[in-house]
Amino acid sequence: MNKYLLDKDKFNQFYELYLYSFNRPDSPHRRSVLKERFDHAKVYGIMNEDKLGSGLFSIPFNVNFHDVDFKMNGIGDVMSAPEFGGRGGASSLMESALSDMYNDGVTLSYLAPFSYGYYRQFGFEQVFDHTKITIKNSDLPRLKNAKKGLVKRAQITELPTALKHLYQEKNHLGGMSRADWWWDHMIDKHPEYQLALAYQDDELIGYLVYYTEGTNFVIHEWVNSNPLSIQLLLKFVTKHQSIFEKFIYESPNADFKADLLENPNSAKLEVVPYMMARIVNLEDFLKRYPIQKMNLARVNFKVEDSLTWNNHVWSLAINDGIVDLKVNDELKPDFVLTIQSLTKAMFGYRSLNSLLKFGLIKGDTEKIADLSSLFVQEKPQLIDYF
Repeated sequence: MNKYLLDKDKFNQFYELYLYSFNRPDSPHRRSVLKERFDHAKVYGIMNEDKLGSGLFSIPFNVNFHDVDFKMNGIGDVMSAPEFGGRGGASSLMESALSDMYNDGVTLSYLAPFSYGYYRQFGFEQVFDHTKITIKNSDLPRLKNAKKGLVKRAQITELPTALKHLYQEKNHLGGMSRADWWWDHMIDKHPEYQLALAYQDDELIGYLVYYTEGTNFVIHEWVNSNPLSIQLLLKFVTKHQSIFEKFIYESPNADFKADLLENPNSAKLEVVPYMMARIVNLEDFLKRYPIQKMNLARVNFKVEDSLTWNNHVWSLAINDGIVDLKVNDELKPDFVLTIQSLTKAMFGYRSLNSLLKFGLIKGDTEKIADLSSLFVQEKPQLIDYF
């Protein structure tokens, strides 16, 4: 039994530290929403006499990475009381959580950082970006009405099952495979959310999750299955032109462009660094990875990682799509890289070739290029936050 795992009867102490650490006012709604995460998480903490000194959540999820399912634990609500800070409490909890993940067969971990530098010391790396698009109402595009299809408005509490299925169908770039409880959590956490549902012949083909904030119309989530759904939902948005001054969408696509607008310079685009990822079980990630070539001559590379089970010389070859992976610390590696650099490359955020140019990898350039060609080139996308 992990000495840092909190019993479920410690929710009140966890909640009190949460309110203080994040300067949040108490409310029945906030308490209820945090309790949902508490009940579904592995909760870690260090008691300081009768109070909680440090705490965090490790929440079990699954993600779809290029049509391969991986277990992923989300780290959230990392906190320490100020009088307990500086003693390494949060660090001990993080290390303990990562060890438990490995023992539980978890391959990946994501988190939302308060400091990118702080979490890099635990092997996490930034791989998710968002593009924030802001358009004034006077600059919205003029669109013709679609000749078929329709849009229906609904409250978030009326979220249809077909929407969940459409999300899952379009989610394959490292985003979360949302369990029913996580959908329910989103509904409970954000009662202000509304839905715009695009239909063609009674079939859901796209949707918006949005909310309004003062003079802003804010799109939280936008999923389309065909050009008609794009047209229908864009038209729906522009029909709010006389009501709101600004229209804002934070897209999980870091390469979102404004070139399809009549006046691309009318939109303000801002790339926003989002969440970080960590490879917890490198062996599993390499063996089940969605490889991009069927054959690879053997490459030997040393991975530097604080997690001892990843900190090895890995010998990898692929023959007709069959992965042959071994650990052999006696081999002289073709090149050496950190787990953070490998995470960027395997997630498609930045290639090994690019990392080589910036001096973040050193070694045999041909072998680096060979391994680089194995990994996906499309950047990952993540909407969810925890």
